[in-house]
Amino acid sequence: MPYPSPLLVTVDESDATCHVRLAGEFDLAAVPLVERALDRLSRAPVRRLVLDLTAVSFLDLAGLRTILRADARGRAEAFEVVVVRPRGTANRIFTLTRVGEELRMVHEPEAKA
Repeated sequence: MPYPSPLLVTVDESDATCHVRLAGEFDLAAVPLVERALDRLSRAPVRRLVLDLTAVSFLDLAGLRTILRADARGRAEAFEVVVVRPRGTANRIFTLTRVGEELRMVHEPEAKA
């Protein structure tokens, strides 16, 4: 029986942007890992958070709630939250729940200058 692929979280900070890249399955088991990465927002002034879900292969409601909490935090603390859409079936949760209409979502991460 194959084991689910763990979530890999990479964080890059430059200027006032925090770029969090996720790869693998973003489910309930992975939420604490993502929340630890998002804790960096408390340590440095951030004007923009980019959640790059391009390499996410699975996204459940627990992962979606984590994204929504990050977005709510951005609104409360006055920083922009941008979500890069996952590909394939992981993107369906945004369509089915219509949450994609509420978030600032893009199809591709911005190129670094």
